[in-house]
Amino acid sequence: MEPKEPSLQVRILLAFAASFVILFLSQRFLFPPPPTPPQQTANKPAPAPPPAAVPGEAPQSQSSVPPARGARPQGSGQGALPAEPRQGSAEEQITVEGDLYQVVFSTRGAAVKSWTLRRYRDEQNNPLDLVNADAAAQYGDPFSFWVSDETLRREINASLFVPSAKGSLKAPATLTFEYNNGRITARKQFVFARDSYVANLTTELSSEGKPVVHALAWQGGFGDVHDVPTRGSSAQIFFRESQKLMRWNPKDLEKQEGAVSGLFPFAGIQDHFFAAVFLPQPPPVSSPAGSGPAPSVSAGPGALRVTGFRQEIALPGQENKFPTVGLAVGGADSPVNHLRVYVGPKDTEVLAAIEPRLPELVDYGWFPFIAKPLFLAMRWTYDHVVANYGWAIILLTIFINFALFPLKLKTMRSAMKMQQLQPQLRAIQDKYKHLKTRDPRRQEMTQETMALYKKHGVNPVGGCLPMLLQIPFFLGFYNVLLVSIEMRHAPWILWIQDLSASEHLPIKTLPVLLCATQFVLQRMSPAPSPDPMQQKMMMFMPVMFLFLFWSMSSGLVLYWLTGN
Repeated sequence: MEPKEPSLQVRILLAFAASFVILFLSQRFLFPPPPTPPQQTANKPAPAPPPAAVPGEAPQSQSSVPPARGARPQGSGQGALPAEPRQGSAEEQITVEGDLYQVVFSTRGAAVKSWTLRRYRDEQNNPLDLVNADAAAQYGDPFSFWVSDETLRREINASLFVPSAKGSLKAPATLTFEYNNGRITARKQFVFARDSYVANLTTELSSEGKPVVHALAWQGGFGDVHDVPTRGSSAQIFFRESQKLMRWNPKDLEKQEGAVSGLFPFAGIQDHFFAAVFLPQPPPVSSPAGSGPAPSVSAGPGALRVTGFRQEIALPGQENKFPTVGLAVGGADSPVNHLRVYVGPKDTEVLAAIEPRLPELVDYGWFPFIAKPLFLAMRWTYDHVVANYGWAIILLTIFINFALFPLKLKTMRSAMKMQQLQPQLRAIQDKYKHLKTRDPRRQEMTQETMALYKKHGVNPVGGCLPMLLQIPFFLGFYNVLLVSIEMRHAPWILWIQDLSASEHLPIKTLPVLLCATQFVLQRMSPAPSPDPMQQKMMMFMPVMFLFLFWSMSSGLVLYWLTGN
């Protein structure tokens, strides 16, 4: 899965594994196991890297794409390339405004300068713009033409198009750009609905009187440029390959020597919370004059040709460049592109209304069977109990702990029995301490120890079970907070105004409180062993938790703190 930052999940598991080692293997130091004869293990094959898309390979199954909810743009008839010379005299900007978005176009290249989502804010509390202006200056604006001929690509994207309207337009609206210098002819048409994140797009290009197969590019990353993770590993391209959704970050593209190309039913670029999705559609149907808005056209069978790139962007005030991704999307071997473009939040309900498979973009990580129910439970609590996701996390955590309480009670009783058996265990250890580690007679010590456990009904690793049970829930909450658009900028109380991010204070209160409660909880729990060394190791555990949770999202720290 997928989003989501696997390296951080690995570090989390390693931290829990270290805790398990301290709790369990320290007992093994007190009672070393007998040596076992070496065994040869077969080398398991390494997992294969993500398969590269093969040009010309069509997806095995494709479904029609229903129109977006509320999408009723004005008539978008298929126009012809301009026959007479049409060139702009100066660069202009045209703005299209809908209920959900504001898009700013430039007549230079008929490209997008800004795509703002009106219902979302960036990390500086400004309206969220998904276009990185600094990256666009290096690689080109979104929706620029992309062709294999670099000379033609540079020329057409630097040309001044003639727009069908000027100034500001209110959706529903159709905006057409045309260009003809006698040698190169091009046309782009965007059709917007008032209350939908979906726009219909038609493009045509010819050179020397011959149609040119082309694509549209979105390069230099995606998302909130002020969000530091977005500058790096969170930006991905995605494409539906056969029955699987592939997500490729800069490292994946680097393994593929910089590019991947193939035929897919949909593709796009995304970060944790937002996406730009390209879907094919048949040629639009014109409305008779005066008939009013035409209904949206559902996408029929088709495929997209996609090319992905690994790129690096330099941002103002930053010495190092950030790796990111870009892509170019067009119809399969056609000089005319008919696309539907979704630019908006990764809201599962909205995505499902556009294409049934698009909710797969929300990647719940390694434990989706836990993360999805957690998210649904939190949203239900938010909708029906308390309209605050912070309190919803607290209530859900209490419910989870009550559900696990019988098991926790059993393990606590087992730990208390283990403490009572420590004198007998120490006597067994002293009985065999004169034997060397590799002495076969140490097998008798293990047998006596296990017999003692069996007699008193004690599980030697029972004390670790509650922590191990929490790992899937912990990672489930982690992924819900990482990818659920509902959690982005979701406030709790006081200074905690974004549960999906860590606190913005120099000294973070929640991790400090978690460390304190972890220490108190540890002091209240039965000591796993009278051994002084092991007790010192256990005293270090709260400090390890402090470092582990210091940079975690506030919602995740709140979950563990409530559990304590």
